Formats: sequence, C-alpha cells, structure tokens
Amino acid sequence: MNKILMTAAVLLLSACGFHLKGMGGTARTPLAMPSPAWHIQNASVMQKALENALRRADGKPVSAAEAQMTLHIKNIETRQDIYTITRAALVNEYLLTLRVEAQAMRNGEPVGEPMTILVNRTMDYNDSEVLGKQEESETIWAEMRPDAADQIVRRLTFLKAY
Repeated sequence: MNKILMTAAVLLLSACGFHLKGMGGTARTPLAMPSPAWHIQNASVMQKALENALRRADGKPVSAAEAQMTLHIKNIETRQDIYTITRAALVNEYLLTLRVEAQAMRNGEPVGEPMTILVNRTMDYNDSEVLGKQEESETIWAEMRPDAADQIVRRLTFLKAY
C-alpha cells in the first residue's frame, strides 16, 4: 500500500512541473535578454556570479569594446546585524544582508530604472562555536552572490531592446 501511495505522490509532483532549484528543463529566465553581449563594470566580488547568470540567460559577457550594453554595478554593500538574542542577552542569530545597486547602460545612457537587489539570510550563532562561524558566514555570503546575480539578470530580461 505504501509503495502505491509513494508512486502516486511522485507522479503527481512530476506532473505539476515540480523540480528542485537549479534542476529541470526550463530556463531560469523565461524572457530573452534585450541584447546578447554585455559588459559588466565594477562588479568586483560579484563578477563571476554575474557572468554565470548572464550565460544561463543566453547572454554573453564580453569586453567593453564588444559590448552592446553595459551592466554598471554602482554599489555592493554587506551587513551583519543582530537578528535575535537569548533571554540571557546573548546573540542567537545574525541577519546577513547583501545589497547590490546596478544600472543597465547603452552608449553611456541609462536604460530602465536603477535596480536595488536585497538578499537576506540568517545565521545561527553560539559563543561556544566561534571558530567555525567565520567560515560559515563566508559560505553564506558566497551563496548569496549568485542569488543576487540571478535577480539582476532576471530584471534585465524585462528591459526593452531598442
């Protein structure tokens, strides 16, 4: 009986189009990019994540001379704030926030509205486990950058190609 229920559940999930994040046959960005060749400017730590997100959306990161459009990263800000505390007034969780401000440009002129992307994550904290928390926070920051890049590229797909 359990095998039948499990089989039915799997069939129902597959029939509705459910798939795990990063898996599946559909593209992550449903619309086409307004221009295929993009130059990414001032991205520093976001450079690789943005290039990968562009490639997934059928865009192509190129040099400034070859670019049809430029993605100018105005600001990348990271913050770590106390999110929750215990009754003993000790930090229980931190809120990590990645804020990216970007603008699409064509021939030095802005295209569309400026973009502000916010990605938030919480990180548990315990004073007795301090040594591993620095590495954990670096891992969380590294996971947040591709999420922000995907959001930026998703917004770029809504720009009109002129």
